[in-house]
Amino acid sequence: MRSFVHWAYAALLVIVGFLLAIPGGFLIYLGGSFYYLVAGLMILATGWFVIRRSPKAQYVFAAILAGTAVWSLYEAGLDLFALLPRLAAWMVVGMYFLTPWYRASLKGDNTQSKPPNRWLTGLPTLVGVALLVAATLPGYEQNGTGTVRSLAGAESSGNWPHYGNDEGGSRFAALEQINIANVGGLQEIWRYRTGVEEDFKATPLAVDGRLYLCAAANVVIALNGDTGKEVWRYDPGLEPLAEHQYAITCRGVAYHMADASYSGSCPARVVTATINATLIALNAETGALCEDFGRDGVVDLRTGMGEHLPSDYYHTSPPTVAGDNLVVGGLVTDRQDLGLPSGVVRAFNAISGELVWAWDLGNPDNRGLPTEGERYTPGTPNVWSIMSYDAELDLVFAPTGNANPDYFGGARREFDDRYSSAVVAIDASTGEERWTFQTVRHDIWDYDVPAQPVLVDVERDGERIPSIVIPTKMGELFLLDRRDGSPVFPIDDLPVPQDPELGEYLSQTQPFSPLPSFHPFREEADMWGLTPIDQMVCRIEYRMMRYEGMYTPPTRSGTLIAPGNFGGFNWGSVSVDADNGLLIAAPMLLAHRLLLVTPQQVADAGPQAALLLGEDHPAVRMTEDDDAPAIDPADPFNYEQIAYYGLPIPFMSRLGTGIPCFEPPWSQIAAIDLNTNELMWSRPAGDMRNSGPFGIRSGLPIEVGTAIRAGTITTRGGLTFLSSTMDSSVRAYDARTGEEKWASDLPGNGQSTPMTFTDRSGRQTLIVTVPNPSWIYPRDPTTGKYLDSTTPRDGHGGFVIAYALPDGETP
Repeated sequence: MRSFVHWAYAALLVIVGFLLAIPGGFLIYLGGSFYYLVAGLMILATGWFVIRRSPKAQYVFAAILAGTAVWSLYEAGLDLFALLPRLAAWMVVGMYFLTPWYRASLKGDNTQSKPPNRWLTGLPTLVGVALLVAATLPGYEQNGTGTVRSLAGAESSGNWPHYGNDEGGSRFAALEQINIANVGGLQEIWRYRTGVEEDFKATPLAVDGRLYLCAAANVVIALNGDTGKEVWRYDPGLEPLAEHQYAITCRGVAYHMADASYSGSCPARVVTATINATLIALNAETGALCEDFGRDGVVDLRTGMGEHLPSDYYHTSPPTVAGDNLVVGGLVTDRQDLGLPSGVVRAFNAISGELVWAWDLGNPDNRGLPTEGERYTPGTPNVWSIMSYDAELDLVFAPTGNANPDYFGGARREFDDRYSSAVVAIDASTGEERWTFQTVRHDIWDYDVPAQPVLVDVERDGERIPSIVIPTKMGELFLLDRRDGSPVFPIDDLPVPQDPELGEYLSQTQPFSPLPSFHPFREEADMWGLTPIDQMVCRIEYRMMRYEGMYTPPTRSGTLIAPGNFGGFNWGSVSVDADNGLLIAAPMLLAHRLLLVTPQQVADAGPQAALLLGEDHPAVRMTEDDDAPAIDPADPFNYEQIAYYGLPIPFMSRLGTGIPCFEPPWSQIAAIDLNTNELMWSRPAGDMRNSGPFGIRSGLPIEVGTAIRAGTITTRGGLTFLSSTMDSSVRAYDARTGEEKWASDLPGNGQSTPMTFTDRSGRQTLIVTVPNPSWIYPRDPTTGKYLDSTTPRDGHGGFVIAYALPDGETP
């Protein structure tokens, strides 16, 4: 046994030494750290002396530990997560020198040698342990508690009538029955199962004690808000149009109440924009189709769009109610080609379903249907996310995507570049453009504006300014005067990296917001891993990619895109404390590798082409012999004008650990005082309990900041709620300090923004939705135990869960 352990340990050292030394030399060639080559050579020397049964092995390894401790402090300081992969593995490996096996190995053939000095290895190990103990978890910062205004805003009706509660998407509830002092007593009061599986990203509406929501494929459901009992259900019987993660998504519904002049049978109606590109209006009381809307309750949104694949154009976001109009954009699929359906924004009368106006940015003079034989301008930037509305200004604020293809702009038209990745203020009555603010010029990073713009009033120099916040995928927050689109705080126009690939062009500068941002510059020292080996591999990948900060142009050799194309911020947007002008954000801090490939490379890929473009792409055809997808150069969608396709891949460890290549946190929740432009606090959002390396649940309640799928809400009770971190939890934070005040386990990972309302008994209730099957590690709804990804779905669909204070504890 002693001999086996001796030779096994020696083999381990030699293998690790080679794995570090050879790639470590390549890392030096790329301009990276010398540490891995030096450490690899010293580990090889240690292995040699172990083979020779020489006490010198212990001296060499002690030098490795000591040198690593100094190097780690130099690169990482006292950041626990940064120190762990640098120190922990060596401390474990070095424990061998403290065992009887090591002493016995020396006695075997080297009886004249001095006995091993345990302090040689033990002291550096103790130093490493001390460093880890002294280190702090990163990411928590607190600078102040923000502005307190003397007058609060209007009282709440207790409803949540729009996707973001109000028309401006504030996600602010002027309710304080649940507050900082008592939130710890929240309990689940009812639970409802939708019976619809898969996707469930909807935030319910609440009107007069009744909840309205949609499940996957636009199944619309009404619930009694007091009991969670189903009142009615409408299933349009839709089937997914494509193998795409958003092809069955419904993020929410809209609610419209007719004025007193209406004499029909459908005064209050719930409207859903569907995955087969229709508007469906339902009686809010009964769930029956509103027959006076469109044709028997349905409006066809493909009218005027021209010929296209059904999966190229559909809807996942609710219509925006702007007075008596329903304003819709549309999701144009992210296929990397030209000539896709139009990104036209249209308004329909909420009662009749008739077209009121259209804003076609390629043909702005035509505000109606296209002339016969024509179509709305194809391939323009689309508005796939949620819009906002200011009733006083009568403006709709539309967040646009970037014109396809996402990562090559050499074939874009002038109006594509003008309106891509922007917010456009549109007259809600006429469809006329009032102003436009572009967040990215000539966007070739898929940095479309994904989030609902948020309306909030801020105070500056004693003046109350009606403002709009634009959260972006870059982790930037732009604060504008919503009356004219001018910045509240001066915006910097700064030079950005240049030298794109042949056929591409770039903007020389980009706008940078003065507000606190969430896009840290990534350096080689930020690379992470479980061990020095995978940390080194990530460093090599970092050095092999082009990266000069945000807006580094995509390249054929590979570019690091940080933040990645899922943000930063995404469709969950942000919430505000409307009383005091405070903003609470929950951005992700993840990154992508991006590689450009030419159409010829795609064609040469043959059957692999569908992995890039999808089997429904016009350039992918089924061959007659083996039914394998192949590229057809006769692409009817301007195939020859596309110089490059982009291949975005999450920047994760190549060794299959399933963890990002850079150190935590990977997401944050933070508060900003918009009146003073100051960061109040920030902290990681989500912990490691149900995630870990190689897909193994760690069970560790350590906050690392998990991926976030939606947004926050904030209340007059001083609380912010978040339920879409990938750790199966809902949490309440003190909105002014960031302190976690309450948390509860969920039956899976939430993918929607929560909401709160007052039920008919006067009780404030918090609502959270969770899909089933969920993403990573859902919980069994009866036992609470974690299930793995292979566990069969239970057939009961997603969860709607209600929380309230116990009876007797409500004011």
